[in-house]
Amino acid sequence: MTQIRFQYQQVKGSLQPIISIGLKLQNKWYPFDFYVDSGSEYSILRAEIADIVGFNYRTGNRISLQVGDGSFIQIYLHELDVQLGTEKFSCPIGFSQQLGVDFNVLGKRGIFDRFKICFQQAPGLLTFES
Repeated sequence: MTQIRFQYQQVKGSLQPIISIGLKLQNKWYPFDFYVDSGSEYSILRAEIADIVGFNYRTGNRISLQVGDGSFIQIYLHELDVQLGTEKFSCPIGFSQQLGVDFNVLGKRGIFDRFKICFQQAPGLLTFES
């Protein structure tokens, strides 16, 4: 059993469950920050990130995804290699031009079924246990 611990990050005066994980795009590893969101089905990055590193996200499986306000956004899903702490595995990661928040979202699919996840708000601690 492996336990991976992350301290919450300070954002605009409050602690938030934001962690840095690695993604392999075009045979190169990149670190990205994600807001860990138990209400999101998929992990989603803003599309401009893919454009910056030269990753053609539009080749992924295009789906419509309903978001919190009831509207739908288009995402392009890819099965990508991920590194969370010392653990490396693949999971579906989506890219969207319509993500209506200023951060990437780490969702359930491929993550929450792999780890037991504990949010500890008071100490600002997030643990992933495999």
